[in-house]
Amino acid sequence: MIEFWKQNIISKNLSHFKAVFLLYKQSFLPANVIIIAFMLLFVLSCGKAEKPVSEGEGIVTKLEFESKIRFRLYMNDLEDYYDDLAVAIRKQNWEKIRKHARQLGKILPVVLTGRKKQELPIDFVMFDSEYHLSTLKLVEAAEAEETDQLNIEYEKVKQACDNCHRIYKEE
Repeated sequence: MIEFWKQNIISKNLSHFKAVFLLYKQSFLPANVIIIAFMLLFVLSCGKAEKPVSEGEGIVTKLEFESKIRFRLYMNDLEDYYDDLAVAIRKQNWEKIRKHARQLGKILPVVLTGRKKQELPIDFVMFDSEYHLSTLKLVEAAEAEETDQLNIEYEKVKQACDNCHRIYKEE
């Protein structure tokens, strides 16, 4: 009797397993295909190993431009806007302060190079980000007509320009 009982339990368990297996057999193939596809995607998306930077190799102090003349023209425009802003601040002419602050904020040095961010030196991109953030705050201070904050942000913009020019400006 016990032998029959064991066989009966085992056959019930096997029939349950068969039923589950048959139920999921249809979705087994697509699951494998999906897993293999993800594995291939992962393997193919892995890039080359990066080379370690030897001393002095990672420091780039010369920028490459798509158009050096265009870049210099925009930099001259920036200098003009900056000078005009300084005059407007001295005269407390808020309309011109807002105008020149917005003009400063529209010009982005990274975009002017004509290169992708990844192709440019990291510190140049950092200087650009610092400049852009400072000009945004300068515009906010100009819109709010807050003289003290405007002077602080004006100095930050000046410092951002000076930091970049110290390394990258060609004489």
